[in-house]
Amino acid sequence: MKRYDELYLKRSVESLKGISTSEILGFIKPKIETALTWEELEEKLNRGKTLNIKLGIDPTGAELHFGHLVPVMLLDLFLRAEHHIDLVIGDFTARVGDPSGRETARVPLTIEQILNNFSSYKKQISPYIDTSAITLRRNSEWLEKMNLSDFFSIIQNINLGDATQREDFRARAKNAEGVSLAEACYGVLMGIDSLNLETDIELGGLDQLLNFNQCRKVLEISSKEKEVALTTPILEGTAGDGRKMSKSFGNYVALDATNEDKFGKIMSIPDNLMFSYFASFAPVMEKESDELKAFIEENPLEAKKQLATFIVALGSKELSQGEAEREKFERKFSKKEITEDDVIEIIGGGDETHFEVLSRSEYFESKSELRRLFEQGAVVHIKPSGEDMVLDLDTVVSEAEGIVRVGKRRFFKISIK
Repeated sequence: MKRYDELYLKRSVESLKGISTSEILGFIKPKIETALTWEELEEKLNRGKTLNIKLGIDPTGAELHFGHLVPVMLLDLFLRAEHHIDLVIGDFTARVGDPSGRETARVPLTIEQILNNFSSYKKQISPYIDTSAITLRRNSEWLEKMNLSDFFSIIQNINLGDATQREDFRARAKNAEGVSLAEACYGVLMGIDSLNLETDIELGGLDQLLNFNQCRKVLEISSKEKEVALTTPILEGTAGDGRKMSKSFGNYVALDATNEDKFGKIMSIPDNLMFSYFASFAPVMEKESDELKAFIEENPLEAKKQLATFIVALGSKELSQGEAEREKFERKFSKKEITEDDVIEIIGGGDETHFEVLSRSEYFESKSELRRLFEQGAVVHIKPSGEDMVLDLDTVVSEAEGIVRVGKRRFFKISIK
């Protein structure tokens, strides 16, 4: 049986220097939702010159998940092809707030918050891309120095209707939420970033498409060659309910999660998400997409295990780490062999319920999360006799306690003090 996890991990560390335009496009296309435009991209790549590739981020949060990693994996392809990479920290634009996809205005951040968030961002993506080979830029370098005359020479050539006819702005209006002039100019500020960096290709999520149109307009106004804009899909969350991966929805895999947690969460995704996850994070070539889809359809469990193995190994570039998690997963859930290392021991008091004891532990984000697991029948007492009993919110911890499984992957042993 073909080992896609092994194949893709090996590719993830290979140099792409000097590969042909058709080859690099073969890697790029499975990761792209839209391109402005494919013809322009191919023409730029055919020049055989080092291109300026830009990815801009507004570091508005400290914890990243795999949804944030999708454009970074596309960026890594260009880096390994030895193009110049500008990672732009939006320390100026984060004070405006990107309105894309928002039904309410973002809360403005302080400079200190922005820089702290970026420090966390860089640390979390560094296992997945060589940040030492990337040029880090802060857009305050040029935006704070820009005079009003130069700014107005650009915005006077942009139609207000083009800047404001956006679905997210219309949603704000329906919610009686205003849109500031600063937010309406957000895409223009991104374009000024590209103007200063002489950007050839800009990357970002699909939600940035309207901003990228503004970037291209700014370059055109300034008599510069338009940048190519490549957008990556918005990654669907692990629940498979159509919602994007988001911490607020609880359907995310954190970049700094344990290997065990990463493997388990990938194993929980619906089968129909597997190809999109492979394409987002692995160097899948366009010509092999049909073969990979057929493998997933014919061997869904094996394909998911290989995907989870690859995802775990990607951060360290060591396949053995992913294989170790696969062996552990199969031991616990296929062979149902639970060892002492798998079990978390916690202490409870007399007459306390399982819910009360577990809710005091550090292993759940909130009581509401734990309550949902009880209500879903996902908290099970595995008795020494081998019988399983579903626990409810009112079940009191007994003296002769066995192992309690919470959800699919966490095992506890509760001792009474």
